Amino acid sequence: MFSLPVMFYGASGQEASKPEANGAKPTVASVTAERNIQSDAGQFVLKLTRTPSDPRTGEAAQFVVSVAEKVEGGFGGSEPAPLETAIVTANITTSGGGNIAANLPAKHEGGGAYRLEYVFQNAGDYKVVFNVATGDGRVFSTDFPVTVVKAPMNSTFWLGLAILSVLTLGALGFIFVKSKGAEGNGRLRRIAPFALAAILFFALGTVALAYFAPPRQSRVITAQAAIETAPTAEIADALTGTVSIPKESQILFGIKTQPVEVRQITSGLKVTGTVRARPDARAVVVPPVAGRIVLRAGITIGSAVGRGEQIGTVEQILDVSGQTELESQRLEVEAQQRDVEAKRLEIRNTVLQLQGQQAEQRANASQAGTQLAQAQRELRRSENLLEVGAVPRKRVEEAQTAVKVAEQSVASAEQQVRLLENQIKQTSAGQNIFRAPRVNQPTRSFPLVSPITGTVNEIKATSGQQVETGTELLSISNLSTVLIEANVFERDLPLVRESTRASFTSSALSGEVYNIGTADGDGRLVSIGQTVNAESRAVPVIYEVKNPLNRLRDGNFVEITIDTSGDAQVLAVPKSAVVMEQGQTFVYVLTGGETFERRLVALGAEGADFYEVKSGLKESDRVVVEGVYQLRTTQPS
Repeated sequence: MFSLPVMFYGASGQEASKPEANGAKPTVASVTAERNIQSDAGQFVLKLTRTPSDPRTGEAAQFVVSVAEKVEGGFGGSEPAPLETAIVTANITTSGGGNIAANLPAKHEGGGAYRLEYVFQNAGDYKVVFNVATGDGRVFSTDFPVTVVKAPMNSTFWLGLAILSVLTLGALGFIFVKSKGAEGNGRLRRIAPFALAAILFFALGTVALAYFAPPRQSRVITAQAAIETAPTAEIADALTGTVSIPKESQILFGIKTQPVEVRQITSGLKVTGTVRARPDARAVVVPPVAGRIVLRAGITIGSAVGRGEQIGTVEQILDVSGQTELESQRLEVEAQQRDVEAKRLEIRNTVLQLQGQQAEQRANASQAGTQLAQAQRELRRSENLLEVGAVPRKRVEEAQTAVKVAEQSVASAEQQVRLLENQIKQTSAGQNIFRAPRVNQPTRSFPLVSPITGTVNEIKATSGQQVETGTELLSISNLSTVLIEANVFERDLPLVRESTRASFTSSALSGEVYNIGTADGDGRLVSIGQTVNAESRAVPVIYEVKNPLNRLRDGNFVEITIDTSGDAQVLAVPKSAVVMEQGQTFVYVLTGGETFERRLVALGAEGADFYEVKSGLKESDRVVVEGVYQLRTTQPS
């Protein structure tokens, strides 16, 4: 089974529910709807009568569907022919598609009519999906929405139940009081028959009350016949009318309105196109030499890489001649390494000798410092004695000479220590001059780097694979900005040359529309091709756009509208507000707080997300843009 495009015919109810004068249960109204189905299987008309129009929980809702096929030409004329040999089944689902019941058979009643009854146990929004299999094996399906509400409480039942409860409790109390004179088992034997009678009275009374006055209000649902084909002249009348929806239901249905405004819309030439990656945003990674590929851990399709980032290596293994040459190089290197070690050993011995001399000079410097300190003490002592006349001046002069000699000895020893320190550093530095040469390995590695910033979209090699020079290993692309190539017929080129604005959408964008070259758009016209395709007579027109959330892929199909309307301002209505049925176009207009008018309109140019309105609406009219589906299922007044 598969669902086909459908068109909703409308709803027309019988007289509203009214209580009968003789006290009978209220009768119910019915609602009718129609679906026109066009597919490869043929053209079919399904007309549904649903009773009641407002199904309640616990009631057996009746669905009578009339199935007919439109046969063009031949002896059948153009009137739909009833399908008498079809097999019709139904599935009950929630509005979101959750399955409730499946493969419910519909009973054939003649004249192409099929009847189905179903009891909804819970309130909510449902769909009744009719699956039709014709006698010659063609199959199609369509669905009708159903909103089920809870049946209201029956006050008569609950009042009667309260009276029964009071009478039963009163009788039990009266029996209990009257039996006070008896004691023990005698009292119990006296009470028991009366208590059982009271309880039996309550039970029978409750059953009778539930039969004649159920807990929830019930209605008489009479059998309904399938509706006849509505004349074409009556379709417009069926599409118009007013619908009253309480404020609470409007919130529940999610109904939202929007005023009709004069605006500039992107409309004009509609063409198809293809998404292309920019030439400078595509690159491949190839090995510089033949060898074994080793990809970096974590590299997979979809990995983000940066320009110049290493993504793997190529290991090149030497052949036999190369390895023989490598062995001779190794022997030569070992001899060089022995020479280097001998020179390093000689340098280390020299350093040790210099370090010994430095230690000796440091000891001499320390001894000279001790002598200097002693000479300085003797000089101070001689100067003190000279002041009191205890020693001659010659004694002081001798002490001063001794201090100078000691100072020179200390300076000379410290100078020798510094000179030896420099010699040790220079000699030690000579060790670094003699470095041991390295032996080449039997394999050599070459890095694999990404030439651009982007995403890996194809990997054609695996780690460990042997490849030749120039083999394509990975492909990388950057789709943050893409090109859209529109195919414009040569006769339409004059229109394109005068327009730099456009809009586009794609199935990859979930129907969202994006503008090019407008104030709120992001993109530009890049070029118009100079060559006409010999087969399609089309010329490529290239636009550059930012990729919305990177959802477009190279090769995606897109639908493009090239604006040819200029700067014209027109009265426009959102596309989500427009309903097309039976060749008629209408919208729902809010005329009051709880009233909506179903109004026929005439449309003009089609924009990306707006239609131009030629007639039927005026500026500031508020039209329903969300919740239209719920309004279509509501019976008009």
